[in-house]
Parts: sequence; C-alpha cells; structure tokens
Amino acid sequence: MGDVMSTSETTGSLATSHGERVKHQPDYQLMICIGLMVPFGLVMVYSSSFVEGFVNHDNGFYYMFRQLFAAIVGSVGMLIAQRIDYRVWRRYALHMLVFAIVLLFLTGFVLPREMTEVNNSRSWIRLGFFSFQPSEFAKLALIIYFASWLSRRGGRLTSVTTGMLPFGAILGVVTALVMVGRDLGSTMVIVTMSALIYFIAGANILHLIGVAVLGMIMFVISITLASYRLERINAWLDPFAYYSSSGFQPLHALYALASGGVFGTGLGQSRQKYLWLPQSFTDTILAIIGEEFGLFGTLFVVGCFAFLAYRGFRIARSAPNTFSALLAIGLTIWLVFQAIINLAVVTTLVPFTGITLPFLSYGGSSLMMSMVAVGILLNISKYTLIEHDQVSMARRVSEQFNAFKTFVSGLRRGDWWARLPFARSSKRPRPRR
Repeated sequence: MGDVMSTSETTGSLATSHGERVKHQPDYQLMICIGLMVPFGLVMVYSSSFVEGFVNHDNGFYYMFRQLFAAIVGSVGMLIAQRIDYRVWRRYALHMLVFAIVLLFLTGFVLPREMTEVNNSRSWIRLGFFSFQPSEFAKLALIIYFASWLSRRGGRLTSVTTGMLPFGAILGVVTALVMVGRDLGSTMVIVTMSALIYFIAGANILHLIGVAVLGMIMFVISITLASYRLERINAWLDPFAYYSSSGFQPLHALYALASGGVFGTGLGQSRQKYLWLPQSFTDTILAIIGEEFGLFGTLFVVGCFAFLAYRGFRIARSAPNTFSALLAIGLTIWLVFQAIINLAVVTTLVPFTGITLPFLSYGGSSLMMSMVAVGILLNISKYTLIEHDQVSMARRVSEQFNAFKTFVSGLRRGDWWARLPFARSSKRPRPRR
C-alpha cells in the first residue's frame, strides 16, 4: 500500500497514486461505545472505592473526583485528537518515542523513589496532586512510531539488518525500561501489540518466531530473578496454599464474581469492596462489576470491548494508507488486548499482574491516554480511500494469516523455507525434496 500523496494534502478529497482519499463524518458508533463505558466506569469507581476513600482519606468521593478530573481531561484530549489530521502524528513520531524513553529512564533511575514508587512498583511520576504513569504514554508513542517506521520499510522488513534487528532494538529498550519499574502487565501489552503490528506490516515469520523465543527466555528469566513473580505463578496454580499472601487477591476476586450470580447483588451492594478485595477499584474492578451486576454486567463489559475491536479493525480496513491502517490496528490491539489481559487476570485464567481495564478502572493516566487513542481512531475513521488498484488492508491481513497457515503446513511437510507473501525475498525457494 503506497503512501505517496499529492501536494494538496490539506483538501478534504485527496488524490493518491492508488486512489482518492475522501473525508466524511467520524465513526459515531465508536464514540457512543466509549460514551457508555466512561460514565459507567465513573459510577463503578465510586461504588468500589468509597469505602477505601473514607478509610484512607476521610472522603468517600476521593477516588471518584480524581477519576472524574481524568475523564474530563481525557474527553478534551479525545475531541482534540479527533480533529488533528492523523498524518500530524507521523511527523512527531520520533519525538514522542524519545520523550517516552526519557520519561521511563527518569522514572526508573533518576527520580527519588518517593516520587515514583506505588505498591512496590516504580512506574509513576508524582508531583503533589498530579501523578502520571509514563508507560501509558509509551504505549501510544510506540504505536505511532512503529506505524510510521514500518509503513516506510516495504520489502526491507524481511531483512534481518534493516527489519528485525532495528525493530527488536527499539522494542527492547522500551520494554527494559518498563520492566525496571516492575510493570510486567504493561510489558506484556507492549510486546504483544508491537509484535502484531510487525506481523501485519509484512514481517518474515521466521524472524517473529525468533523474537518470540527470545522474549519467552527473557520472560522466564525475569520470573526466576524476582521471587514475588514466582510466588504469583505458584499462587495461580494453587491459590488456597497462598491465601495469606499472593493468593488472597485472586481468590477474593473469584468470590466477588461468584457471589454476583446472574443478576448481581445490586449497585453499591458489593461485600468484597469492604477492604476484602485489594485494589477493588483499579486492577480488579471487573470483579466488583460482576458482583453488583452479575453475569449481565460482565457480558456488557465484554460486549463493549468486542464492539470496540470490531469498529477499530473496520476503521483499519478502510484506512486510506498503510500508516493510518497500521496506526488504527495498533491502537485497537492495545485497548482490546489490555482488556483481555485484565479479564483473564480477574478470572485467574493467567497469573495475577497489575493492569487496568481501559475506560473502567481507576487510573488517570490509563483513562486519558486511552481516550486520546480513541480520538486518533475517530480521526482516521473520517478518511477512506476510493481504490483504483490498491490492495486493501483487509486483503493484506488476510494474506498474512493465510501465509502463516501455509508456513505451519510447510513445517509439517519439512518445507522450512516457507515465506510470507509480503516477504519479497530475493532468494528463490529451494526445490521440493
């Protein structure tokens, strides 16, 4: 997919080498979806936090007011972002990535612990009332940078020296700095969303497998070097054996979900939020939603993120060029995959790790950055391409996954030289034995 455009880039209808970029209204269905989740999240933050707010701050509205402030700022950011042409982000992609790396470095190595440490995780910058989590900004900056960088690579993506090594180096620096802050949840999201963007852009599957193996080795090393992570794995396998330590939170999350039943106990009627379930308004807010609204409440949350995924990938499918398509895919994967991880954590499908549920959990940094990401998606949705001879992103994704299935089939037959259709390798395949 080409990104070559004429000089009249400021016009609503823009000619490209492959078609015509047409401007129209943003995706109002996506806007409505977010407009439902954010107010619902505010209600649930208050419901799940007023006990702890009263105990710790003598104010039951303490956490809700802070989340409301973040929602207002995030709403303004979303409205501004949906009015900024998505191509502007490409111009400042490198600047944003460098700024994110600097913030992560300051958080992990320079600033004093009393400014950066929360719940044994050194991943915050706190200045009085204001606090910010640099890893949330790093997710957005990394997506924008990779969308810009990968869209310019073309056939060079399949080269080790111009594709895999630079990609791995950039991703390695960011993830290493995030891991210094002991933020394993954000690291998982960053690695997964980056790998999927790289795959869809046309990566060589052999390179991705190599990166995945290296990532798994580093993941195992990070667990063995930190005893608290190993304890979380053991608590995941047998939470009752670790009830007084790492198994306490996942077990009480399950108690909350189970006690909600089908219809729930009613808004404000949760029992686990009375200092039984730790972080009930942040990482485990879904458990309180399940307790107060039952199965229908949890299905509502799952349905909202499923709809977000549908609209996000639909926007990417009709995006006018490679950069905007990769950007839309990256933003959608970020929000949806982070939600999937949170859902899996609360239901103990994966070991417990701290990660917020976008738009619903308490956390100003997460809410503001997530809403800015939606604003960028809304701006991309304003533009579609009337294609002449251009391969659509939907076809590109389809061919990538078809090639992956072909590659797996080739491994079974012993065809280790199988390649993706976008690899554009100069080497001819070896003859079949």
